Amino acid sequence: MYTSQDIFVVTGATSGIGKGVVFSLLKYGASVVAVGRNVEKLNLLKDETNNEKNLFLEEKDLSSCDGLDKWILNISKKYGKLKGLVLSAGIQQTTPISSVLSVEKSKELFEINYFSNIQLAKGFCDRRANVGKGSSIVFLSSIASIRGNSGIVGYAASKGAINSAVKSLAVEVARLGIRVNAVLPGFVMTEMIESWQEVYTKEYIENMNKSYPLGIGKVQDVVEPILFLLSDKAKWITGSELVVDGGGSL
Repeated sequence: MYTSQDIFVVTGATSGIGKGVVFSLLKYGASVVAVGRNVEKLNLLKDETNNEKNLFLEEKDLSSCDGLDKWILNISKKYGKLKGLVLSAGIQQTTPISSVLSVEKSKELFEINYFSNIQLAKGFCDRRANVGKGSSIVFLSSIASIRGNSGIVGYAASKGAINSAVKSLAVEVARLGIRVNAVLPGFVMTEMIESWQEVYTKEYIENMNKSYPLGIGKVQDVVEPILFLLSDKAKWITGSELVVDGGGSL
């Protein structure tokens, strides 16, 4: 499907959906620049993939958006012509609007989930960037952006901002031959979910599973649609919001 000359940058690469994308791209022959903030987890990823030839590690903290456009621009020059960018790094917090910390928490959510990702996309779309025609950007959004739920006002808004930005950005960079789309996953069993047993109890997960017509998802259920949007099979798709939630938002 790909060759080592097809280079993709993946943020949030050491866990969850981002990690799944890394494994799948490598499996299909592509080269991957895996971005994470934890060196130990990056090295573990390298050991797990057992692919030193096509996997490149970049330690980067994305909690501040400052300079990220220039950073990704340099990444494009360092590794060669980029074919795609998967923006899966982000945070989720539950903070009721009544909390005295709600505004501060919302600012933190927007800094990482929105501004950092937009800055990375800005650098990728820079005319000076080494990016090929027909390249693709995929933002990881959430069905929280289209389905109301209590306690996640800031998180839902940060993801909703991504959805809106994707449409305008897709129009703006189409002339450069770059496609821009968002994937909106529902509840997916990731390593993070499994580790937060105090929040996501067995009973909670069972109830969520019952509420989804097709049951709650697995990481690969979201990875495959992302791979599709990255591929040339989706060459006439841009500015879209692809809901991948097993019917959970219906």
